[in-house]
Amino acid sequence: MKVFISHNKADKTSARALAVLLVEQGVDVWFDEWEIRPGESITGGIERGLTESDVFVLLWSAAAHASNWVGTEVRAFIRGRVDDDGLRIVPLMIDGTALPALVADYRGFDLSGDMTLDQIAAELTGQPRDLEIARRLQTKLLELTASHATGGDPLPYLVCPTCASTELKRSTQEDRARDDVYYVIECRECAWTDWTQ
Repeated sequence: MKVFISHNKADKTSARALAVLLVEQGVDVWFDEWEIRPGESITGGIERGLTESDVFVLLWSAAAHASNWVGTEVRAFIRGRVDDDGLRIVPLMIDGTALPALVADYRGFDLSGDMTLDQIAAELTGQPRDLEIARRLQTKLLELTASHATGGDPLPYLVCPTCASTELKRSTQEDRARDDVYYVIECRECAWTDWTQ
């Protein structure tokens, strides 16, 4: 998926924030200030971005309504949509300005409501919000585990990964036949275990 973010410069802060959130979720984003370098053609860059993108996010506001550039981008993408019904148009309403007639039929998001840009990015990518929360929690758990690990603990679990209990029993077991020592951790509540040499 490659996302083209169409916006007026008055809405640049919201457009930039959405672009960053999408990139954080692994999405390829065409964003004018990232793609068009000094000395390059603005119209050529925009045309390339529209051609390469399959999702057109329209940040719609009074400023966008008054913008010739935004209007041209909308018309160009809608023309492409006529030939390729796999292209998606996603309006993101910043204020109460009525959408253009050709865009009003597409499901979008209303930023004046309770939705945040973070939630919108998750929905655009099709990633349920729960997965993003789980990813962040897992990252935090790994950080906490690393910061609380006592020196030499080969199994530095803080909580049981199955039931989240803190009742963990650590021990060593010796395999005399192989002359090996195993470090074992066991949850006293659910009997989960892990071991290492």
